[in-house]
Amino acid sequence: MIRACITDFGGVLVRTRTDLPRRELERQLGLPHGTIEDRVFSTEASRRAQQGLLSHDAFWDHVGQDLDLDGRMTVADFQRLFFSADFLDEELMAFIRGLRPAIKTGLISNAWTNARHVFTDIFPVTDAFDAMVISAEEGVMKPDPRIYHVALGRLGIAASESIFVDDVLDNVRGAEALGMRGVHFRSSEQAQREIRRLIDGA
Repeated sequence: MIRACITDFGGVLVRTRTDLPRRELERQLGLPHGTIEDRVFSTEASRRAQQGLLSHDAFWDHVGQDLDLDGRMTVADFQRLFFSADFLDEELMAFIRGLRPAIKTGLISNAWTNARHVFTDIFPVTDAFDAMVISAEEGVMKPDPRIYHVALGRLGIAASESIFVDDVLDNVRGAEALGMRGVHFRSSEQAQREIRRLIDGA
């Protein structure tokens, strides 16, 4: 029996409506098309920040230096444009809130040290979850088994009693390797359908 649904944050609950602002940044900075996301999310500095080894401010200082922003735009202006098309999927959030109290809800996010601020003040979701596990606070990232075990422990459930939703397939596979039921997020409608099917045992 399914007793909990655990979800990712970025790429699932919050997604990017259009890539036009990021393509504009690439144009302004003379970067190859389609590369700016990697320069923010996939560098060693980003990984260290997601493990809590680098503060949010220090990480963005590094981004500014890496992209040579000095004299062209401030780091704050870069951040505003980079994230300007991000939106919270309110329909999906309503679905998750509606699972309770019959089903516990959890969040596991590979995120920087400012994640609590984001989840509370920018995209308010904290009220929807019985447990929130943030990589920068735990010092470990998905798909490391330890971060899933932290969430399962805080929810008081076995892996086989849980659903895990993520847009990154490696993270889903990491959860499935522990016995969790995986849902690879591709759209809000598809994820809701698969979650409901797993809960109903269909």
